[in-house]
Amino acid sequence: MNYIDFFSREIPEWMQASNQKSQEVGFGSQAYWFWVVESINVICKKYNDNELVVNQFGLLFGWLEKQAEGMK
Repeated sequence: MNYIDFFSREIPEWMQASNQKSQEVGFGSQAYWFWVVESINVICKKYNDNELVVNQFGLLFGWLEKQAEGMK
């Protein structure tokens, strides 16, 4: 696995897509959270559920959840 590519390209591209999806459908919407889960799953599968990839997206998901809680 190319870890440099993962952290320098894959993560920033996903974050950008996340921001775009959030603007399209709303951060707190069910559609946004479905997209988050599905897109994370796709990337994890792309990297054969590599432990680092799974853990990194677990951290990102947890961070997003905290952001959502702060909006309530």
